[in-house]
Amino acid sequence: MGESTLTEWERKNEVASQKIQQLLRILSKSKMLHVLYALGTKNGSLRFSEIKKSSFTDSTTLTRRLAELEDIAMISRNEVSTNPPVVEYQLTESFSTIKPILEGLLHYGLEGTNTE
Repeated sequence: MGESTLTEWERKNEVASQKIQQLLRILSKSKMLHVLYALGTKNGSLRFSEIKKSSFTDSTTLTRRLAELEDIAMISRNEVSTNPPVVEYQLTESFSTIKPILEGLLHYGLEGTNTE
């Protein structure tokens, strides 16, 4: 008695809910939106130093944020074999699914909360 079986819809809803919660935890971290904005305003890839300058983020925080974004496949990291070695980052197709949401949040932040 008491064994609960989830419907297919409930299972999908649970997975989606967990994925959204993970994304919100990551996006709410310090400087995360700054990093995404820096990457999102450029076509192509950016080097670490370019992201750092555009996002006004210190090296330690930027390293963490880039690793977190790479872990959830929002960005890709490409090591270029040069001397000295160069690392470039760019947004992935996965980011395109949340880009309109982030643009809406930016618009909301710029426009305020006028309810009239």
